[in-house]
Amino acid sequence: MTQQWGGAPDQWNRSQSPWGSSFGGQSPWPTQPNTQQPTQQAGYQQANYPQQGYGQPGLTQNHGQPGMFPAPSPQRPRRNPFGTLLRAAVVVILVIVAFSVIRSVVGGLFGGTTGSTGGSTSGNGGTGGTTQYENEGYQAPPADFNPPDLPSPTTVGEAQKWLTDNAIYSENVPSPTNCTETPITEGLSKAQMETRLNALMACLMQVWEPPMKAAGFEMPRPPVTVYTSAVTTACGVMKEVNAAYCAGDQHVYYALPLLNALPDQVASTKYAAEDVIAHEFGHAVQARSGILISDKALEQRASKSDALIMSRRAEQQADCFGGLFVGSVAQSQGFSQNDLQSLVDMTYYLGDDVLSGQANIQGDHGLGTNRQAWFAKGVQTNQIGVCNTWTVPASQVR
Repeated sequence: MTQQWGGAPDQWNRSQSPWGSSFGGQSPWPTQPNTQQPTQQAGYQQANYPQQGYGQPGLTQNHGQPGMFPAPSPQRPRRNPFGTLLRAAVVVILVIVAFSVIRSVVGGLFGGTTGSTGGSTSGNGGTGGTTQYENEGYQAPPADFNPPDLPSPTTVGEAQKWLTDNAIYSENVPSPTNCTETPITEGLSKAQMETRLNALMACLMQVWEPPMKAAGFEMPRPPVTVYTSAVTTACGVMKEVNAAYCAGDQHVYYALPLLNALPDQVASTKYAAEDVIAHEFGHAVQARSGILISDKALEQRASKSDALIMSRRAEQQADCFGGLFVGSVAQSQGFSQNDLQSLVDMTYYLGDDVLSGQANIQGDHGLGTNRQAWFAKGVQTNQIGVCNTWTVPASQVR
């Protein structure tokens, strides 16, 4: 079964170990037969490595919890030819489709604390006056084509702890940050799109490297490759129109016609392409903090149904991480509350149920209402711990 963007593909062939040379290619855990193997998730190819694709009191989110933003108008889920392609991106390292307090943009509706990095007064990106931006002097490193190995757990207990009690959950992303990019639209050439997306990576690094470093993790800058035909990656061959993060080479891949292939409500949304990349970068954060490898290793020991739940936890955490980034840059980007609402709504239309037209589908990314709810949580705060999807009931990532 193919998977939608927003998820990470299974980067490891089940006949091989995801553990790398430090374990001699053998898992450090006892082998446990598993006759119910989870289907391959979106963004992943069956290869040696996996690949992966808001709240104010008084208003509610789609899942019925208090939230900042109203739900989009109810619409009957519609079938989309891209639905099956979107489900083709699994949860570990080819993925697609970042995050803080946006008080002045949305009238002080966002709460939360600011990061500990130093800020300086700069011109406000469209809201008038001046703003104390965080991490203002940050200089992003160049794209890393030879990154260090991903951290890997050595025991089941360590893997479980990295998922539920990861050091990154105690950190905050700096917010607001001063990152200004012209919104990406269709019509760019392959070279232009690649240049723009690699520049966006500098913004994502500005938001994510400080908390990752504070938590004790390395955060090399992932390169972005834009493709128009089948592309060979360390996670296998990507044939479909998709976007994904590949853990094998720690690289993001983006299909040039992706926006045209997405549902209309998504393709026309301002900052849609950037949000897709923010989701993929969320998988990179998971990979560099040990979450992604821990998830994949435990999925291989789980039943098919439990593995799908874990996949959804990983995907919706990446949605929330994407929301953290959006919240962090919203002020400097001059986003209005309507712009933010459109991005919240966009995530709904990428739900397994909406894309497939099957209300009861057991997918690997999750229902539109839940994907939307997790993205919204990220947008309204800068606290990374809000995005801990690994300790909530399975119904919240259904």
